[in-house]
Amino acid sequence: TGTVASGLNTPWGMARLPDRKALLTSRDTAEVLSVAPDGVTEVVGNVSGVVPGGEGGLLGIAVPQGPSPTEVFVYYTAESDNRVARLAWDGARLGAQRVILSGIPKEAIHDGGRIAFGPDEFLYVATGDAGDAERAQDPASLSGKILRIDQAGQPAASNPDPTSPVWSLGHRNVQGLAWDDDDRLWATEFGQDDVDELNLI
Repeated sequence: TGTVASGLNTPWGMARLPDRKALLTSRDTAEVLSVAPDGVTEVVGNVSGVVPGGEGGLLGIAVPQGPSPTEVFVYYTAESDNRVARLAWDGARLGAQRVILSGIPKEAIHDGGRIAFGPDEFLYVATGDAGDAERAQDPASLSGKILRIDQAGQPAASNPDPTSPVWSLGHRNVQGLAWDDDDRLWATEFGQDDVDELNLI
């Protein structure tokens, strides 16, 4: 029922809204869909600048905590890199976009893309190693990391290096972020073929 998007067969990220609806990203069409509890689905916006290809495209989505969010955050693959952007949200439609973090290496594989707000209200951003394992170990690179930033895209002051967005490094391709009842961060990560991981960060 409702308006079904052409890209519904490429869903990637989901974020819940306070009204019990969910926002769903479509990787290959750059559409964001609203899904109601009764299953009614409609397109609420299209994210400009998305260049899908391989494992890249419109990936993660996150909504800040609070009863009436006015912004939505997305992670997507652009022409030259992966990016995090902030979009206006009026409760029904997405509006103007502002890129808050760019320069995350992209490739046909291992683009990461999961984003989520933690209990500390910072935005956590999972990036893939873009097929280069050595770069994941380089603290100066944004690939193969979990980043921790504020809503303006600036590093959290309590990061290991307060001038860097890097929260943890050495990752291959993190695809899930979640916190337990003790506010500890867990990450699920794709391995080579079958060596997947669940890590306490």
